Amino acid sequence: MKKILFVLCLMAGIFGVASAEAKGKEKKSYNIVFIGNSITQGVLHADRTKTAPPVFAAEMIGKALSAEVCFRNVGRAGATTFDWLPEAKRYFPLVEKAVAELKAENKDAEFIFPIMLGTNDSASKGPTGCPVKNEDYKQNLLTMIAKIREMCPGAIFVLQQPIWYSPNTYNGAVYLLDGLKRMMGYTPTLVEIAGENADIYMGDTESFEFFHKNYEKYLIAEPGYAGTFYLHPHEKGAKKLAKYWSEAIVAAVKAACK
Repeated sequence: MKKILFVLCLMAGIFGVASAEAKGKEKKSYNIVFIGNSITQGVLHADRTKTAPPVFAAEMIGKALSAEVCFRNVGRAGATTFDWLPEAKRYFPLVEKAVAELKAENKDAEFIFPIMLGTNDSASKGPTGCPVKNEDYKQNLLTMIAKIREMCPGAIFVLQQPIWYSPNTYNGAVYLLDGLKRMMGYTPTLVEIAGENADIYMGDTESFEFFHKNYEKYLIAEPGYAGTFYLHPHEKGAKKLAKYWSEAIVAAVKAACK
Protein backbone atom coordinates (compact mmCIF):
# COMPACT_ATOMS: atom_id res chain seq x y z
CA MET A 1 0.00 0.00 0.00
CA LYS A 2 2.84 2.35 0.94
CA LYS A 3 4.55 1.50 -2.34
CA ILE A 4 1.39 2.37 -4.29
CA LEU A 5 1.04 5.68 -2.45
CA PHE A 6 4.70 6.45 -3.13
CA VAL A 7 4.26 5.78 -6.85
CA LEU A 8 1.12 7.93 -6.97
CA CYS A 9 2.88 10.78 -5.18
CA LEU A 10 5.86 10.47 -7.50
CA MET A 11 3.61 10.60 -10.56
CA ALA A 12 1.75 13.61 -9.16
CA GLY A 13 5.08 15.34 -8.59
CA ILE A 14 6.23 14.61 -12.13
CA PHE A 15 2.98 15.89 -13.62
CA GLY A 16 3.19 18.97 -11.39
CA VAL A 17 6.70 19.77 -12.58
CA ALA A 18 5.70 19.14 -16.20
CA SER A 19 2.70 21.42 -15.79
CA ALA A 20 4.83 24.17 -14.27
CA GLU A 21 7.40 23.81 -17.05
CA ALA A 22 4.64 23.99 -19.66
CA LYS A 23 3.31 27.17 -18.11
CA GLY A 24 6.79 28.60 -18.04
CA LYS A 25 7.17 27.84 -21.73
CA GLU A 26 3.83 29.34 -22.73
CA LYS A 27 4.32 31.79 -25.56
CA LYS A 28 4.11 35.41 -24.47
CA SER A 29 1.79 37.66 -26.39
CA TYR A 30 2.08 41.37 -27.14
CA ASN A 31 -0.18 43.99 -28.70
CA ILE A 32 1.87 46.81 -30.19
CA VAL A 33 0.49 50.15 -31.37
CA PHE A 34 3.05 52.17 -33.34
CA ILE A 35 2.38 55.91 -33.06
CA GLY A 36 4.15 58.35 -35.33
CA ASN A 37 4.19 60.40 -38.50
CA SER A 38 4.80 59.73 -42.19
CA ILE A 39 7.99 57.80 -41.44
CA THR A 40 6.08 55.35 -39.25
CA GLN A 41 3.24 55.28 -41.76
CA GLY A 42 5.56 54.31 -44.61
CA VAL A 43 4.61 57.03 -47.07
CA LEU A 44 5.96 56.84 -50.62
CA HIS A 45 6.18 53.04 -50.42
CA ALA A 46 4.55 50.98 -53.16
CA ASP A 47 2.70 48.96 -50.50
CA ARG A 48 3.13 50.35 -46.99
CA THR A 49 1.07 47.50 -45.53
CA LYS A 50 4.03 45.25 -46.33
CA THR A 51 7.04 47.55 -45.98
CA ALA A 52 6.35 50.28 -43.39
CA PRO A 53 8.79 50.10 -40.45
CA PRO A 54 6.20 48.67 -38.00
CA VAL A 55 5.60 45.66 -40.27
CA PHE A 56 9.25 44.63 -40.14
CA ALA A 57 9.64 45.63 -36.49
CA ALA A 58 6.69 43.53 -35.31
CA GLU A 59 8.12 40.47 -37.04
CA MET A 60 11.58 41.07 -35.57
CA ILE A 61 10.17 41.55 -32.06
CA GLY A 62 8.17 38.34 -32.30
CA LYS A 63 11.28 36.38 -33.27
CA ALA A 64 13.52 38.00 -30.67
CA LEU A 65 11.08 37.38 -27.82
CA SER A 66 9.69 34.08 -29.15
CA ALA A 67 6.31 35.73 -28.77
CA GLU A 68 3.05 36.22 -30.59
CA VAL A 69 2.80 39.83 -31.77
CA CYS A 70 -0.28 41.63 -33.01
CA PHE A 71 0.17 45.23 -34.08
CA ARG A 72 -1.38 48.32 -35.57
CA ASN A 73 0.40 51.11 -37.44
CA VAL A 74 -1.35 54.40 -36.72
CA GLY A 75 1.38 56.67 -38.08
CA ARG A 76 -0.01 59.69 -39.92
CA ALA A 77 1.78 62.01 -42.34
CA GLY A 78 2.41 65.53 -41.08
CA ALA A 79 1.45 64.71 -37.50
CA THR A 80 2.87 66.64 -34.57
CA THR A 81 2.44 65.92 -30.87
CA PHE A 82 -0.42 68.45 -30.90
CA ASP A 83 -2.29 66.32 -33.45
CA TRP A 84 -2.10 63.32 -31.10
CA LEU A 85 -3.55 65.08 -28.06
CA PRO A 86 -6.73 63.29 -26.90
CA GLU A 87 -8.67 66.56 -26.68
CA ALA A 88 -7.75 67.45 -30.27
CA LYS A 89 -9.68 64.37 -31.42
CA ARG A 90 -7.70 64.34 -34.64
CA TYR A 91 -5.51 61.24 -34.55
CA PHE A 92 -5.97 59.95 -31.01
CA PRO A 93 -9.19 58.15 -32.04
CA LEU A 94 -6.92 55.93 -34.17
CA VAL A 95 -5.19 54.80 -30.98
CA GLU A 96 -8.54 54.11 -29.32
CA LYS A 97 -9.69 52.09 -32.32
CA ALA A 98 -6.42 50.14 -32.47
CA VAL A 99 -6.59 49.31 -28.76
CA ALA A 100 -10.20 48.14 -29.02
CA GLU A 101 -9.40 45.93 -32.01
CA LEU A 102 -6.32 44.40 -30.42
CA LYS A 103 -8.11 43.72 -27.14
CA ALA A 104 -10.75 41.84 -29.11
CA GLU A 105 -8.18 39.89 -31.14
CA ASN A 106 -5.61 39.20 -28.45
CA LYS A 107 -7.29 39.97 -25.13
CA ASP A 108 -4.64 38.59 -22.75
CA ALA A 109 -1.67 40.26 -24.43
CA GLU A 110 0.48 42.97 -22.90
CA PHE A 111 0.42 46.36 -24.63
CA ILE A 112 3.45 48.23 -25.94
CA PHE A 113 3.29 51.72 -27.45
CA PRO A 114 6.39 52.75 -29.42
CA ILE A 115 6.22 56.47 -30.23
CA MET A 116 8.31 58.41 -32.73
CA LEU A 117 7.21 62.03 -32.99
CA GLY A 118 9.14 65.26 -33.36
CA THR A 119 9.95 65.54 -37.06
CA ASN A 120 6.96 67.74 -37.83
CA ASP A 121 7.07 69.46 -34.43
CA SER A 122 10.49 70.74 -35.44
CA ALA A 123 9.31 72.52 -38.60
CA SER A 124 9.31 76.32 -38.67
CA LYS A 125 6.09 76.53 -40.68
CA GLY A 126 3.32 74.19 -41.75
CA PRO A 127 2.37 71.39 -39.32
CA THR A 128 0.03 71.91 -36.36
CA GLY A 129 1.54 74.00 -33.57
CA CYS A 130 5.01 74.21 -35.07
CA PRO A 131 7.61 75.16 -34.17
CA VAL A 132 6.94 73.22 -30.97
CA LYS A 133 8.90 74.25 -27.88
CA ASN A 134 10.57 71.57 -25.78
CA GLU A 135 8.25 72.12 -22.83
CA ASP A 136 5.17 71.75 -25.05
CA TYR A 137 6.65 68.72 -26.77
CA LYS A 138 7.16 67.10 -23.37
CA GLN A 139 3.72 67.98 -22.03
CA ASN A 140 1.98 66.80 -25.21
CA LEU A 141 3.67 63.41 -25.02
CA LEU A 142 2.86 63.03 -21.32
CA THR A 143 -0.77 64.01 -21.88
CA MET A 144 -1.17 61.45 -24.64
CA ILE A 145 0.56 58.74 -22.62
CA ALA A 146 -1.57 59.47 -19.54
CA LYS A 147 -4.75 58.85 -21.53
CA ILE A 148 -3.37 55.62 -22.98
CA ARG A 149 -2.50 54.45 -19.46
CA GLU A 150 -6.18 54.74 -18.57
CA MET A 151 -7.11 52.48 -21.49
CA CYS A 152 -4.25 50.02 -21.02
CA PRO A 153 -3.08 49.73 -17.41
CA GLY A 154 0.30 48.03 -17.26
CA ALA A 155 1.31 49.08 -20.77
CA ILE A 156 4.86 50.20 -21.49
CA PHE A 157 5.92 53.06 -23.73
CA VAL A 158 9.06 53.30 -25.85
CA LEU A 159 10.17 56.72 -27.07
CA GLN A 160 12.13 56.51 -30.32
CA GLN A 161 14.42 59.37 -31.30
CA PRO A 162 13.29 61.02 -34.57
CA ILE A 163 15.63 60.15 -37.41
CA TRP A 164 17.87 62.56 -39.30
CA TYR A 165 16.62 64.61 -42.23
CA SER A 166 18.66 66.75 -44.59
CA PRO A 167 19.09 70.41 -43.57
CA ASN A 168 17.53 71.58 -46.86
CA THR A 169 14.23 69.74 -46.22
CA TYR A 170 11.46 72.03 -47.45
CA ASN A 171 8.36 70.51 -49.01
CA GLY A 172 4.89 71.66 -48.03
CA ALA A 173 6.41 72.53 -44.66
CA VAL A 174 9.57 74.48 -43.84
CA TYR A 175 12.15 72.42 -41.91
CA LEU A 176 15.65 73.40 -43.04
CA LEU A 177 18.64 73.62 -40.69
CA ASP A 178 16.74 75.38 -37.91
CA GLY A 179 14.24 72.54 -37.86
CA LEU A 180 16.93 69.88 -37.74
CA LYS A 181 18.62 71.62 -34.80
CA ARG A 182 15.27 71.97 -33.04
CA MET A 183 14.50 68.29 -33.54
CA MET A 184 17.90 67.27 -32.16
CA GLY A 185 17.04 69.32 -29.09
CA TYR A 186 14.04 67.09 -28.42
CA THR A 187 16.21 64.07 -27.62
CA PRO A 188 17.25 65.24 -24.12
CA THR A 189 13.55 65.81 -23.45
CA LEU A 190 12.76 62.22 -24.41
CA VAL A 191 15.54 60.97 -22.13
CA GLU A 192 14.14 63.14 -19.35
CA ILE A 193 10.62 61.75 -19.76
CA ALA A 194 11.93 58.19 -19.66
CA GLY A 195 13.98 58.94 -16.57
CA GLU A 196 10.97 60.34 -14.73
CA ASN A 197 8.50 57.55 -15.50
CA ALA A 198 8.87 53.87 -14.62
CA ASP A 199 6.70 52.68 -17.51
CA ILE A 200 8.37 54.83 -20.18
CA TYR A 201 11.63 53.71 -21.79
CA MET A 202 14.08 55.54 -23.98
CA GLY A 203 14.18 53.71 -27.25
CA ASP A 204 16.41 53.93 -30.31
CA THR A 205 19.06 56.65 -30.40
CA GLU A 206 21.32 55.09 -33.03
CA SER A 207 19.32 55.31 -36.26
CA PHE A 208 19.70 59.11 -36.40
CA GLU A 209 23.42 58.84 -37.05
CA PHE A 210 22.98 55.80 -39.29
CA PHE A 211 20.70 57.67 -41.67
CA HIS A 212 22.88 60.77 -41.47
CA LYS A 213 25.82 58.72 -42.75
CA ASN A 214 23.84 56.63 -45.24
CA TYR A 215 21.05 58.93 -46.39
CA GLU A 216 21.70 58.53 -50.11
CA LYS A 217 21.43 54.75 -49.79
CA TYR A 218 18.43 54.43 -47.46
CA LEU A 219 16.36 57.63 -47.74
CA ILE A 220 14.25 58.71 -50.70
CA ALA A 221 15.53 61.63 -52.78
CA GLU A 222 12.60 64.06 -52.97
CA PRO A 223 12.26 67.32 -54.92
CA GLY A 224 11.84 70.37 -52.70
CA TYR A 225 11.84 74.17 -52.69
CA ALA A 226 15.47 74.17 -51.52
CA GLY A 227 16.67 71.36 -53.77
CA THR A 228 16.60 67.59 -53.46
CA PHE A 229 16.05 66.63 -49.83
CA TYR A 230 16.11 63.41 -47.80
CA LEU A 231 13.52 62.63 -45.14
CA HIS A 232 11.63 59.37 -45.69
CA PRO A 233 13.20 55.89 -45.66
CA HIS A 234 12.39 53.75 -48.68
CA GLU A 235 11.58 50.06 -48.29
CA LYS A 236 15.15 48.97 -47.52
CA GLY A 237 15.59 51.97 -45.25
CA ALA A 238 12.40 51.07 -43.41
CA LYS A 239 13.80 47.62 -42.68
CA LYS A 240 16.97 49.17 -41.29
CA LEU A 241 14.92 51.51 -39.11
CA ALA A 242 12.77 48.59 -37.95
CA LYS A 243 15.88 46.79 -36.74
CA TYR A 244 16.84 49.72 -34.54
CA TRP A 245 13.27 50.09 -33.28
CA SER A 246 12.81 46.39 -32.57
CA GLU A 247 16.06 46.11 -30.63
CA ALA A 248 15.03 49.06 -28.46
CA ILE A 249 11.55 47.64 -27.87
CA VAL A 250 12.91 44.20 -26.98
CA ALA A 251 15.32 45.84 -24.51
CA ALA A 252 12.43 47.76 -22.95
CA VAL A 253 10.32 44.62 -22.60
CA LYS A 254 13.18 42.77 -20.92
CA ALA A 255 13.84 45.71 -18.59
CA ALA A 256 10.16 45.85 -17.66
CA CYS A 257 10.22 42.16 -16.72
CA LYS A 258 13.08 42.54 -14.23
